[in-house]
Amino acid sequence: MKKFTILGGAALIAVAGAAIAQQATTRPDRNADVTRQQTIERADQRFARLDINNDGRATAEEAQQAHQQHRAERAGRMFERFDLNSDGSITRAEFDQAHAERAEHGVGAGEHRGMRGMRHGRRGMHGMRGDHRAAMFGEQGFVTREQMRERALARFDRLDANRDGTLTAEERRQARQERMQERRSQAD
Repeated sequence: MKKFTILGGAALIAVAGAAIAQQATTRPDRNADVTRQQTIERADQRFARLDINNDGRATAEEAQQAHQQHRAERAGRMFERFDLNSDGSITRAEFDQAHAERAEHGVGAGEHRGMRGMRHGRRGMHGMRGDHRAAMFGEQGFVTREQMRERALARFDRLDANRDGTLTAEERRQARQERMQERRSQAD
C-alpha cells in the first residue's frame, strides 16, 4: 500500500494540471498592464524569495534551495488537494477523480498549461546552464536587491515601446515576437 501511495503521489504531481489551473487564480493576470512600480515590487518579491538567509545578497545556492522549497511546498499542496478524505494517502478512486478533473479542464497527458516553468527548460533553477547562472549572479556569485531592481527596470524600459511607463499585453507580445525572430535568424 505504501508503494502505491508513493507512486500515486508522484503520478498526481505529473497529472496535476487541474490543481495548477485552480491555483492560477491567485496569480496576477498575465494580460494586465504592468507599471514601473509593479515591476519594482515584483523584483523585490522575487529577491526576497531568493535571499533565504536575508543577508542582502542572493546566491545561486540560495536560488537552488528556494526552488527546491517551492517545489516541495507545491507538491504538498497538490497532495492535500487530491487526498480528499485527508487520511494521508491517495486511493485509486481519489487518483481517478483527479485525473477526470484534469481531463475536464482540457489538459491531456503530456500537455502543459502555458509556458510557465519552461524558462529554464525542464531543469528549473537547480539545472541552470552556466551562461544563465553567470547572467543572473555575475562573476561575484550573487545579486543584490538593487541589481535585481535595475535589471527589471532595464527590461521594462526596453519593452515599453511608447515610453508611457506602462507595459501593455500588446507591447509584451510584440517583444516576444521580436525575440523569436531574432533567435530564428541566429539559428540560420
